[in-house]
Amino acid sequence: MEYIVIDTESCTGKSNDGSLCSVGLLVCDDKLNVISREDILCNPIPKKFTVGDKKHEKQTHVVFSYTEEEFRKAPKFCDIYDKIKMFFTGRTVLGFAMSNDIKYLNDACDKYSLPRLEYDFYDIQYIYQLLHPEATKVGLKTLADNYGITFCEHRSDEDAYVSSLVLKNAVDEKGGLNSVISEYSIHPGRNSANGYYNCYSDAVTLEKFGLKRSKRIQNAILYTYISDMPRQKGKKVCFSQNVEKLDVDYVRTIVDLMYEKGYVYTNNADDCSVFITHGKADYREEALDRRKRRKATKFSLSEFENIVGYEENFTYDDVKLLETYYHSLK
Repeated sequence: MEYIVIDTESCTGKSNDGSLCSVGLLVCDDKLNVISREDILCNPIPKKFTVGDKKHEKQTHVVFSYTEEEFRKAPKFCDIYDKIKMFFTGRTVLGFAMSNDIKYLNDACDKYSLPRLEYDFYDIQYIYQLLHPEATKVGLKTLADNYGITFCEHRSDEDAYVSSLVLKNAVDEKGGLNSVISEYSIHPGRNSANGYYNCYSDAVTLEKFGLKRSKRIQNAILYTYISDMPRQKGKKVCFSQNVEKLDVDYVRTIVDLMYEKGYVYTNNADDCSVFITHGKADYREEALDRRKRRKATKFSLSEFENIVGYEENFTYDDVKLLETYYHSLK
């Protein structure tokens, strides 16, 4: 199996103006040994550089390894598209903090009415954070310094190469990249014609190895679960946001129990018949109190536990739920 490690540069830092000006491509084997390396320049669409040139160095702190003149002499993206596509064909992509790289490449394809490149990918920064959840600074320069790697920043093939070295150092401590992907159940991200979703790990979902689900993931679990609740008539219940910030298994258990009792969920305080309070009033409760028409019945969370018959949390299959959630993010 072969990987390509990619890095890109933009002459404006924007991902909607055809500003892609270089693509670094590193072909590696599954041990992350380098097979080939290339830096492909292209003449960007914007008439002016606002990133990477000497004129804007003080403002952006970014200087490219090539002059603007060298970029302007390079072919347009449409003329190097087939060459770049060849690198992606049949390979899984690796990159450091890949969102911008994906956006720049997609934007370049869109600007020239070319099919977007379709590929699976793993984000090196994400993998490093899985292995080192205690790390607070995870930029490429910081991690390279940590491993004693010196390099020329903002040259695409150089950044791609250093990204591969950072990844190799990180995963070799755990038996290699394939071992880490397997142990942490990392699912690749996917870029397609319709958009992309990022890679994700079942180890985070299950909170293994000391990993914790972020608030964003907790919210995704809750609202994805609630959105799949059956359609039924009943008294509409709105929770204080303080309730929804509690343990996601607990909140879902309360929701399941209240549906069994004939209640339904709403996040609109202006539309509810029942409002569940917990702690200090938040904007939902304040909105409810300003409502001039009929008033909703308020219960504290502990009172509502008794109404719905709460005893202990139910168990949920979040691996399947989050798989559906991530695959919908396009």
